Amino acid sequence: MSTGLSDALNILVQWQCTPNQALTILNLDPEQPFPEVLSEEQCERVTFVLNIHSDLSTIFDDPDEVYGYMSAPHDDPYYEGKSPLGLISTGDLTVFGRICWHIDAMRVQ
Repeated sequence: MSTGLSDALNILVQWQCTPNQALTILNLDPEQPFPEVLSEEQCERVTFVLNIHSDLSTIFDDPDEVYGYMSAPHDDPYYEGKSPLGLISTGDLTVFGRICWHIDAMRVQ
């Protein structure tokens, strides 16, 4: 298993992600959840997780906020009262990219 995939899975656990959510978020096959080689899309998804975690670590000092942000519902109109984790758990790569972009934009505010 690649280091990036391992790191992404550890982050997802810290975000209180279920195993099924992790499979969907990273587009992993339940029959082979730890592939030797990741597809281009799987690499992109791993990168999104790593970038979101990095951005949240920059935005927040408190580890509870760093790891709790993704699973908490937000009043921000961008999330419409939902949690970012709930939104990316749909598996929609476009939504995942937008969440990543939104969190990155929070970093520079």
